[in-house]
Amino acid sequence: MNTQLEVRWRLRNNDNIVGFEKHMGARVWSSTDGFWWRGERLSYTEKDRCLMARDVNNQWLFEGDIVTLRKDPTHWTLRHLSQEKWVLVRNEITTEAPILDRQLKRIGFNFRLK
Repeated sequence: MNTQLEVRWRLRNNDNIVGFEKHMGARVWSSTDGFWWRGERLSYTEKDRCLMARDVNNQWLFEGDIVTLRKDPTHWTLRHLSQEKWVLVRNEITTEAPILDRQLKRIGFNFRLK
């Protein structure tokens, strides 16, 4: 069986989300809505790595998302540190991010708070 590692990205022009990109093996696919994918690349200025897990509303989670834990309303910012290391950051506090589906809820985007 040939299982390809998939890596997803959220594409932005500054504060505006313009689409998504996924890398599967040597192929790069782009989508403006996250549903219909094509081989033509989109234009963007910044991209945010995907956690490869979905939130409680079945939405992909990305670096820079503001999230809460299932049973804790405290706001955290999702950060990608390295290949397999994801953390939640709030003020000076850092904790390991849960990587399983539906453990977090996205409530906003950190890049829109500036």
